[in-house]
Amino acid sequence: MDIFEKIEVNDCPKCGGVAFLEDDGTNGVCVSCIDCTAHTVTIDFKSEDDKEAAAQKAADLWNSGKAVTSHPGE
Repeated sequence: MDIFEKIEVNDCPKCGGVAFLEDDGTNGVCVSCIDCTAHTVTIDFKSEDDKEAAAQKAADLWNSGKAVTSHPGE
């Protein structure tokens, strides 16, 4: 099973939209909202073995409400 399918992420804490785990293609993962583009910081990993732990950390940040947006005043 793909790690991005087995790690649960809550709906967006900013707008309630659908969120997903995302691999940035350069050894980093984050969680992003499809609707409002809120996201977590990118969690870097050094190897494929570390990728699942990084993805879980990004999900934990998101699920605890630690999302950032680029909207003024946020």
